[in-house]
Amino acid sequence: MGEHDDKVFFKRFGGVMLVLLVITITIIVIADQYQKDDPDANPSRQILAAKRVTPVGDVRTELPVEQSAQAEAASAPDIAAAPFAAIDGGAIYGTACLACHMSGAAGAPIPGSDAWTERTAKGLDALASSAINGIGVMPAKGGRPDLSDDEIRAAVEHMLSL
Repeated sequence: MGEHDDKVFFKRFGGVMLVLLVITITIIVIADQYQKDDPDANPSRQILAAKRVTPVGDVRTELPVEQSAQAEAASAPDIAAAPFAAIDGGAIYGTACLACHMSGAAGAPIPGSDAWTERTAKGLDALASSAINGIGVMPAKGGRPDLSDDEIRAAVEHMLSL
C-alpha cells in the first residue's frame, strides 16, 4: 500500500512539475518577444538617458566678451601689475570665507571675537600666510585654489576691518 501511494505521488508531482516548466518556458518566450522592441524608438527614454549622462559641470575656456576685449587691449605686464586695491576683499570673503568664519565651524575664528583678536596680534603677513597655506583644519586658500594670493590677502584685510 505504501509503495503504491509513493508511485502515485511521484507521478502527479512529475506532471505538476512538467506543467510548471511549460508555463515558465511560455512566459520566457513571450517576454523575449516584448524585449526585442527598439529602445531608441521611445523618445521619452532617449530624453531620460540624455539627462542621466549629462555632465554636472562644464569647463569654460573662453573669457566673457568684456574680459576678452580687455585682455586683448592690455599687454601681459599690465595684467600682472593690476592694482591690489581693485580686488574686492569683501566679495571674496562672502564667497570663500563667510561660511566658516561667521559660524565658527571647525574652530574658525569669528571676526571681532576674542579668538580673532588673539590672531590679529600675529600681524597681517602671518594671517595672510596662514590663509594662503592653510592652518589646522582650514585648507589652503580656504579650499579655493582658484584664488590668487593677493585675493586671499584682500579677504584677510576685509576680515580685519570687520
